[in-house]
Amino acid sequence: MRFLFRKGVIAAAAAGVILTLPLAAAANPSEIYASDACSPSFNVALNDPTICTRHGGTPFDVFIQQLVQNKSAGAWHFSAPRVNLRAGDSLTVENRGGETHSLSPVSQFGGGGIVPELNLILFGTTTPATFFINPTTGLPGPPLNFVPAGEETTIPASTLTPGTHLFICAIHPWMEETVVVR
Repeated sequence: MRFLFRKGVIAAAAAGVILTLPLAAAANPSEIYASDACSPSFNVALNDPTICTRHGGTPFDVFIQQLVQNKSAGAWHFSAPRVNLRAGDSLTVENRGGETHSLSPVSQFGGGGIVPELNLILFGTTTPATFFINPTTGLPGPPLNFVPAGEETTIPASTLTPGTHLFICAIHPWMEETVVVR
C-alpha cells in the first residue's frame, strides 16, 4: 500500500512538472504583453469613439472606482512584470488590450503619466512626478513608444544596454515593467 501511495505521489509531481513545461517553453522572454479590460462605455464617457476597440469589459465608472480605491486597475497590466534579456536582444511589446498603451522608459516608478485626470486620481496632482527618459541620450524626453490596440512595436537592442531598465505605460502609470539586460 505504501508503495502505491509513493508511486502516486511521484506520478502526480511528475505530471505537475510536465504540465508546466509547455507554458514555460511557449513564453518568449523578449516579449511583453499589455492588457486591459476597457469597454465601449469608455468611448461614451470620454466622448471619443476611438478610445476602446473591444466589446464587453469593465465599465468606465467601475474603472474609475478601482483607481480611487486601489490606485490601479488590475486588468490594466503588463505580462510579465519583469523580463530578463540577453545583451543584443530587442524587446517586442504586443498590445492585447482594447486601448492604446505605451512602454515608456522612466528613471523611477511611482510617478504619474501623461493624462492629468488620471494623475489627479492616483497622485493628487495633475503634474507627473515620473521622469520619462530617452534611453539613447539619457536625458528627459521621448520616446514614449505608443502601441495601439491589437498592434505591436519593437524596442531596438541598441537602446537596451546591460543593466536594469524601468518602463511604465505613460497613459496608465500603474502599469510597470522592469527589464533586466545581462
